[in-house]
Amino acid sequence: ISKVKEYGIKPVMLTGDNKENASKIANALGISEYKSKMTPEEKLRYVGNLQQEGAVVIMAGDGINDSLALSRADIGVAMASGAEINLQTSDVVLLKNSLVELGEAIAIGRKTYKTIKQNIAISILYNAVTIPLAMAGFVIPLVAAISMSFSSILVVLNSTKIKSDIKNG
Repeated sequence: ISKVKEYGIKPVMLTGDNKENASKIANALGISEYKSKMTPEEKLRYVGNLQQEGAVVIMAGDGINDSLALSRADIGVAMASGAEINLQTSDVVLLKNSLVELGEAIAIGRKTYKTIKQNIAISILYNAVTIPLAMAGFVIPLVAAISMSFSSILVVLNSTKIKSDIKNG
């Protein structure tokens, strides 16, 4: 939860448990906002209300009572040991059944998105420079083809950085 907070994401706990249990768990996890005794339909409405307010909602759940909200969330995250329907309706499945993995998944997603933007920039730069030069006759077709291969290699190498960047922190 602390890792999720570091990314500027506000955690909210929605549970069907009673208020006393919900309060204990929320306090232990460092979650200041929680809702207890929620039905699946109430969780669904809560997620919908957050989205109507403009929030991007990441919903993590393991029980069958989470399936409606998981399917409605912008990103549904299921625990591998959870209900089968959650595995089918979610976008992400955490294999180790630990919320620690949620922080890691967010880190990987952000790094991947950043890398995709870099790769698009590399491709646009290649196209903006080399194609006009080739069309104007300043670059022979063989050089243009080799430089295109070089830009593809750059994109692939840039993409391989994701794994090493995640391992290094």
